Amino acid sequence: MAPSKLCVTRLTSELKAFRANPPPLAPLVHVSEKDILDWYILLEGPPSSPYEGGWFVMRIKFKPAYPFEAPAVMMLTPNGRFAENQSVCTTEWHEENWAPQWSATTLTIWFLSFMTTNEHTIFGVRTTDEQKRSLAEKSLAWNAAQPGLLKRFPELASKEKMEALKMKKPTT
Repeated sequence: MAPSKLCVTRLTSELKAFRANPPPLAPLVHVSEKDILDWYILLEGPPSSPYEGGWFVMRIKFKPAYPFEAPAVMMLTPNGRFAENQSVCTTEWHEENWAPQWSATTLTIWFLSFMTTNEHTIFGVRTTDEQKRSLAEKSLAWNAAQPGLLKRFPELASKEKMEALKMKKPTT
């Protein structure tokens, strides 16, 4: 099903805003020109958390009726908090909690915040902080080894470029 005109207009506007002023710890977004509904967002592990120093890729799959239907939000990188490639329950699993005024930026901030909790969720996994730290340390290499992710984020192939992204902070 093709996205509605409202959906395309809204996502185009959100993408422009996201790129102009990315949310904290989310320096890059990739959206194919062929599919405005499928977003990949590169996340830096939150400081003072077991994920610190790691790089993770989340995916938002918007529905054609967005913003009136909740998107699916998932983590692609092994992380010790969420099962990879599975929709995190609080988005499409709980449509009654969805609000059309939420945006990709709102979802990204929520996702990073939710990532650092131990709250039970469908497709959540339970690991120790040490296991999460280990996955964070391996995350850059894991992401770089995935051809699809490397194509979307060529920066993953260079530690220098990733360090430069750490220095890139959103403007306020």
